[in-house]
Amino acid sequence: MAAAALSLLVGLAGCSGSDGRRGSSTSVSAADRSTTSTTTTIPAQPPSTVPAVAGRPSQPAQATSGPGSSALAHDDWRVSSGGTGADAWYVFEPVGPRPKAAPVAVVLHGYYEFSGYGTMYELIRHTVLGGSIVVYPRWQTGTATPCPGPYDIEPCIRSALAGIRGALDFLRADPSRVQPDVDHGASYFGFSFGGILTADLANRWRDLDLPKPTAIFLDDPHDSGLDGDGEPSLDDSLAGIPSTVLLECHSGAQGVLAEPGKADSSCNAVFPLLGHIPEERKSLVATVADRHGAPALLAKHGVCAAPKGKADAYDWNFCWKVWDALRAAAAGDEGAAAEALGDTPEHRSNGEWSDGTPIAPLQVQAAAPIRP
Repeated sequence: MAAAALSLLVGLAGCSGSDGRRGSSTSVSAADRSTTSTTTTIPAQPPSTVPAVAGRPSQPAQATSGPGSSALAHDDWRVSSGGTGADAWYVFEPVGPRPKAAPVAVVLHGYYEFSGYGTMYELIRHTVLGGSIVVYPRWQTGTATPCPGPYDIEPCIRSALAGIRGALDFLRADPSRVQPDVDHGASYFGFSFGGILTADLANRWRDLDLPKPTAIFLDDPHDSGLDGDGEPSLDDSLAGIPSTVLLECHSGAQGVLAEPGKADSSCNAVFPLLGHIPEERKSLVATVADRHGAPALLAKHGVCAAPKGKADAYDWNFCWKVWDALRAAAAGDEGAAAEALGDTPEHRSNGEWSDGTPIAPLQVQAAAPIRP
C-alpha cells in the first residue's frame, strides 16, 4: 500500500505546485536550511506589470491606491531562514523603514515545493512590503517526506507547526528584529495542499498554541484526491476555527473543480464545514478564464501562486486585493470588508482590459457548491 501510494504521488509531481503560467519554484542551498539562520536583504522590486501584446487589449496596471495596490509602506524586506529538513522555515520582515513590531501572516505552499519560496514569491513580497511579517514553514522536502500526501497528513501538520514556531522564536530571541505582534491573532494563507494544512491548523489553533486566526484565505485547497473525494485530509469538523474569523475560499474554474470527479472537492468540500461562521464573515468564490485580451487571464490551479515576475491582474485585482482587505477588516477597518467579502461590486470586480471591457468578475456565493 505504501509503495503504491508513493508511486501515485510521484506520478502527480508538478500538478499541485505552480501551474504552467507561473513557472517553477526557486531552490535554495542546504545552508539556507541549516539550524543556524541565514539572513539576506533583497532589494525591493518595482510594481509587477504584464507586457502588452501588440494589437490586443492589455491587462490593467496595478492600482496605485487601495488594497492590492502598489501603495506599500515599505520599500525593502529582510529574509531569514533556519531549521532543518521538513521543520525548516523562512521568515520575512519589512524594512525601509523597519517597524519595531508588525502583524504576522502565515503562508503555506502547495505540494511539490521541496525548497525555497518561489511558488508564493509575489504574494509574500506584496504582504511584507505592505507591513506584515510573513512566516513560511518549509513543511516538505520530498514527494512523501514528511507525509505521504492525503494518506497521512499528520507528519506534515507537525512539520508546518514546527516551522511556524521556529520562525516566531527566532524573531523573539533577537530584539533587533521586527517583533511579531500576535496579541490579537494572525492571518493565514494556504495554497493547494497548504490550504488543507491551513484549515486543519486553524481548526486546532487553540490546542497547538498558535496565534488565533483572524483572517484566512484558502486558494484552491486540495489534498490530491488519491485517498478519496471530498478532501478527506480535512479534519472531520472545522468547528475549532473561530466564528469571528474573516474567511475567503477560492477555486479556479480550470483548477481542481474542473478535474474529473472533483466537482465537490476543494472549496466545495471546505465550505460545508464552516456553518458556525456567520454568512457575512465568509465567502465562497471562483475565478473564470478571460481571453478577451492578451496575455489571457487563466483560472487554473494556482491563480494566486505567482513566482517572481509572474504576477498578473488576477493577482493584484483579486488575490492581493482580497488578502489585503480581509486582513484590514479583521484589524478593524470596517470599510475594507466590501472588497473582501460578500456579493458586492467591489469584491466582484477584477478591473478592465485596456479597451474598457470588464474582466470576467469574481463569482461569489454564500454557500456551496459553486459551479463556475
